[in-house]
Amino acid sequence: MLEVIFEDDHDTAAFLHLIQQSDDRRHFIVREGIKKVGIERSESAFSVQRFIEPIFVRFFLECKEDEHMLSLIEDAYCFTDQDEQQQILQLAHSIMEGELDDHPFEPKKEPRTQFISDALRTISLDAGVFSVRSFQTFRLGKYYERLREYAEAAIDEYRMEQEYQNFIQSLRDYVTSNPPRMKKVRIVHDRAFTLWELRYVSEREQKKYIDRRFVREHPMYIDSHLLAPLISIAPETVELYTDKPEHMMSRTIQNVFQERVRLFPLGAFVSEKTEG
Repeated sequence: MLEVIFEDDHDTAAFLHLIQQSDDRRHFIVREGIKKVGIERSESAFSVQRFIEPIFVRFFLECKEDEHMLSLIEDAYCFTDQDEQQQILQLAHSIMEGELDDHPFEPKKEPRTQFISDALRTISLDAGVFSVRSFQTFRLGKYYERLREYAEAAIDEYRMEQEYQNFIQSLRDYVTSNPPRMKKVRIVHDRAFTLWELRYVSEREQKKYIDRRFVREHPMYIDSHLLAPLISIAPETVELYTDKPEHMMSRTIQNVFQERVRLFPLGAFVSEKTEG
């Protein structure tokens, strides 16, 4: 019989729940104890090792992974606020699932589940005592190193998002606290973004529309051809013509000007030009 030792009743219950979900459960005898579960086969044709390996993989992924990630985020990277921890954890899950396609973190060829499976195969699980805590401490080094990489990538993503939000707020504050220099402007996104009212204005003349002091305060973020004059003009209405409203620049314009933005498909502007 294999006896699995847990640290608490919650883990014991979670593991038993996973066993109950297995289609092969009927071929094994499962005995529940205090912080432990005993497993033995009821039919000689079946292997405890083969039965229990995928259950252990699910257990570490579904029941212990977030616990370890949150511990890393708090203890190794000093994020103690629970809301921040949850945001970072969610970003880590997004990276793991490949949801952030433009993220610079490149997933390794070997999935993290493989590290758990490989570690389980180095020991016999047909009989004896299996301590979850000892296995985590001595066998899952490569798996936890992978989780650290995901945590670091998520923290980088979180910090970038925080910087972006602070940047957006500073632009929003500027726009709301300064009188508009034009009532309405149109921005046409056809390959590039064009501030239509300034399309024939020379670069020298465009500089007259730009608040240089404000640009100096945000040198890394302000686009001198579009964002700098647009923010400095602080129009009452921004008509944005684009077929890609989720483009980073489109999102920035919408986030800064909020209810001042009127969004149109690119084709609507082409029709307007033709009719005019």
